[in-house]
Amino acid sequence: MGRQKFTPVPGQIYRNHGGGEFRCLRGLRNLYDAVMQNTASGWILQAHGCGVYPDGTIDWDYSTGGYFAKEA
Repeated sequence: MGRQKFTPVPGQIYRNHGGGEFRCLRGLRNLYDAVMQNTASGWILQAHGCGVYPDGTIDWDYSTGGYFAKEA
């Protein structure tokens, strides 16, 4: 069994298949799309076509609208 589409859960932190960790900030209109934030850099993006691998890591088909979070 390979990669399967999945719906990220807001508030959850996921390990990216290519490295790093991302927190799901919120879902988008499509079930498999979400706003994700890199926990180390603060980079926020819209992840489209999220998928999960058998080892629990995730990735997405492509991303849009990336930007760095503003410091509080």
